[in-house]
Amino acid sequence: MAVRERTKPQEVSTGNESESTTVPKKKRIGKYGWFVIIFTASLVFLNGAALMWKTFSDFYADHIFRFAAETTGRFSGLFPFSLGEVLITLAIVLVLASIALSVLLVFLRKKQKYKSFTLRYLKTMLVIVLSVVLLYTLNCSILYCSTPLSFAGGVREFDIDEFENVRNYVVTQCAELSPKMERKGDGTMVFPESFDNAAADAMRNISGKFPRLAGYYPPAKEIMGSYFMYKSGIIGVYFPFSVEANYSRFVSDSYMPHVLAHEYAHLKGYIYESEANFISYLACINSNDDAVKYSGYLCVLSYIDSDYKNSVPEDRYNAQPQIPDLVRFDNYCYDSETWEYLKKRDEENQPKVAEIAENVSDTLMDSYMDAFDYKPNYSEVTLLMMQYYTEFGGFKIGA
Repeated sequence: MAVRERTKPQEVSTGNESESTTVPKKKRIGKYGWFVIIFTASLVFLNGAALMWKTFSDFYADHIFRFAAETTGRFSGLFPFSLGEVLITLAIVLVLASIALSVLLVFLRKKQKYKSFTLRYLKTMLVIVLSVVLLYTLNCSILYCSTPLSFAGGVREFDIDEFENVRNYVVTQCAELSPKMERKGDGTMVFPESFDNAAADAMRNISGKFPRLAGYYPPAKEIMGSYFMYKSGIIGVYFPFSVEANYSRFVSDSYMPHVLAHEYAHLKGYIYESEANFISYLACINSNDDAVKYSGYLCVLSYIDSDYKNSVPEDRYNAQPQIPDLVRFDNYCYDSETWEYLKKRDEENQPKVAEIAENVSDTLMDSYMDAFDYKPNYSEVTLLMMQYYTEFGGFKIGA
């Protein structure tokens, strides 16, 4: 039986032929509404699956996430500047515009053209927000739900003699490498090659044992707002929205290979700070470049030395090889010249603005970590080193 589509409102008789009551049509969910519903449901499913099933998160981290560098990373690598930094700046502008338009709508709600424009703008903003959440989910939050890196069956207790051997090994390597470094007149270390190429090569060198580390690495980008990174205590950052490794222009050459390898580790799916530090360490010390090796040992020296010092009596600590003054001189993320510049800028250039930026950054970082119930624990770097030492009997991949 054919059913004809109604093209006019239904008229219901009221007993008076001259009067009729119009029944309003039921409002339907349009294409935009369905798009938002399906998009939101997909985000809920992805995040829910990651939270509930480690198997899903682990498979994603090991086999799917690597395509992020090959796709989004390649695209962002076409730009000579940090695309992520530009996107964040643009996001701030768009959010401020949304607030301004919404406030004006209260007063101009009777202006049909303005009302229509504002509603379209806000609908577009919702799509942008959902897209940002999707990128964050695919390039970050699922990774936080994967199984943390561990070795030796997750052993957490080690003989103090083993710990001592590892600590002394790192100190000795630093002492042997530090005199070989190229330096400026003030003694500051100079790295002779391209930072990102050296770091990427170091990461690929250990991809035989860590398959995630194979493949393409986008060029690392210097952050234009490096001063605000300094005020926030950040020397490198991975942007999940653009899949980029970024660094502060103030970082010393002695730290730069480690910083880039650390951010590249995030880009390859090792999202926890302890994991990224350990992977960076392992990649750097297996490099053929002495400067990269030295940076790798420096990046863990403070952690393992401090943990060892807190684990033994003072006389036992003092009986071990001590950290040379030249190594201590190199073991800062800012060299002395840069440090003096930054302190001078603190005093002269709008300290209140910098203080506000620092507080905002701290608030965002705390919220970011709280969302995943995670706090950076750099002693976990020592734990991973000890686990790796226990399982493989050394730190060389080929050993």
